[in-house]
Amino acid sequence: MTHQNMTASTIGSRALATALDAVSAMGQPGHTMIPTSPNTAMLNTASQRNDLGEDKIRQIFVAMIEAEQ
Repeated sequence: MTHQNMTASTIGSRALATALDAVSAMGQPGHTMIPTSPNTAMLNTASQRNDLGEDKIRQIFVAMIEAEQ
């Protein structure tokens, strides 16, 4: 186990620090909150503007998100 010598409070503290770093980064210029998959409104708008089906739109969306990570 990787965390064998760490106490629960140490692991919890690291998780909290990571979460706080993520929340702090959201306020930085150039950072935007986006869902990990398209919501219904996104799918409807995309399908109205092109001939792609919901599955293809979802694949494109996920590919764009993954490219940014």
